[in-house]
Amino acid sequence: MEIFNLVKELLSLLIMGAGVVIAGMALYTWKKEFIGKKKIDLACDIVEQACNMQKIINYMRNPVRYFDEAEEIKEKLSKEKDNFNKKNIPLFIPRLRMYKKREEIERFFNLGNKAQIYWGKDIVNLFDELNIIFQEISDISELLITKQVIPEKEFVRYGKILTNSFDNDEISNKIQKIIDEFKLNLEPLYKDRLTKWKKLK
Repeated sequence: MEIFNLVKELLSLLIMGAGVVIAGMALYTWKKEFIGKKKIDLACDIVEQACNMQKIINYMRNPVRYFDEAEEIKEKLSKEKDNFNKKNIPLFIPRLRMYKKREEIERFFNLGNKAQIYWGKDIVNLFDELNIIFQEISDISELLITKQVIPEKEFVRYGKILTNSFDNDEISNKIQKIIDEFKLNLEPLYKDRLTKWKKLK
């Protein structure tokens, strides 16, 4: 009888232990799937928003400048600055356009900290490279509107940064390289979600 009770207790302990192990394995699998889904969603978000940053920079550097933008800048600067270079007002337009897209830009750069958790410093470097481009455009626009005299050589260099020349444009090529690196590393994570697009005949 004592042996029977002992076996019974041992079996109960084994069943309880097996239950704990199974529950632990289920929790581990769930956590792994949950973290995996978060990583995939983040990868999609980064690529989508990085492509959006490319469009925003193209919009900022678009050589087509509208009269109402120039008027808006003139009115704004008249209130903020005692003296500014009116001749260079069109060159301040990239900064105005950047300001209007500031919420989208901020949303993208906020992804950098989350990205670092999964992909480390390398992906943060890409965020930093894009940030440098935005900052350079902003700083040069500010410089050209405040300085009255700018050497011609510098003026030409600044113009190439503020305006998209489209023909082998250095900044556009640099941005494309950044986007390609994002896609190279992140697209494999969600590629199985992609479906082949069918065209109408």
